Amino acid sequence: MQPTLERLIHRGENCPFYRLLNMKIEEVRENYARLSIKVDKKHLQLLNTVHGGVIASLADSAAAWAIFGSNSLNGAPVTVEMKINFLKPVKSGNLVAEARNIHKGSRIFVTDVEVKNGKGDLIAKTLLTYYLLKDK
Repeated sequence: MQPTLERLIHRGENCPFYRLLNMKIEEVRENYARLSIKVDKKHLQLLNTVHGGVIASLADSAAAWAIFGSNSLNGAPVTVEMKINFLKPVKSGNLVAEARNIHKGSRIFVTDVEVKNGKGDLIAKTLLTYYLLKDK
């Protein structure tokens, strides 16, 4: 029995990694997803700004959910390439990642993600390539 998107979102929000980062799945639909993180002290690195790995994890997760919302749940998206530009440091507040699929093939997806702070400033720009592992 194939899981519904709602069940997958519930599983995603309750996975230990998402809970560790306080990651929330806000919206998932065809070719689009929006996820967020409320910045906490645990997200900060040595220079008191959000660690790039937190931002990259948010972007990567948003891209995966844009694919989940677009593939009729016929497989699992796995990251094969990620390019990220960090544009502005963040010390507090919220981070929001909006992912849009810009190419949807039978196995390959390319997704553009923008990560912004609570004021709407662009924090990071990301391009990801995913391979869709088909269910057998």
